[in-house]
Amino acid sequence: MNSFGAFIKENRIKRQISLRAFSKKIGISPVYVSSIENGTRTAPSYDILLKICNTFLLSKTEQEVLFDLAAKSKNTPCIACDLTDYVNSHQLIYELLRTAKRYDACDDDWQNMIDSLSKKYQ
Repeated sequence: MNSFGAFIKENRIKRQISLRAFSKKIGISPVYVSSIENGTRTAPSYDILLKICNTFLLSKTEQEVLFDLAAKSKNTPCIACDLTDYVNSHQLIYELLRTAKRYDACDDDWQNMIDSLSKKYQ
């Protein structure tokens, strides 16, 4: 899956939800949904994204894909909205990111952090 619109369209069709019914469930116009699916509009607000997750009954992993694709659809660089909320609620993440930036952390450094957390919580 390479675009937010394709993700939405594929999931909507897979669940056999018409464009009009889907737009009504999430609270935006059918024209807006069509524009998203065709890639001419970027992803909607976080609140609408949450409604999409609920309408499609997305797994946690599918939600992460949705949020990442939504961020990539924006015209300016940004991170996924679920990550923004998480970062904003944890001051130590700011410190970690500033430290990593200061020392220009390499991919191996980040992979070690990912592996360490994965090992701890799996």
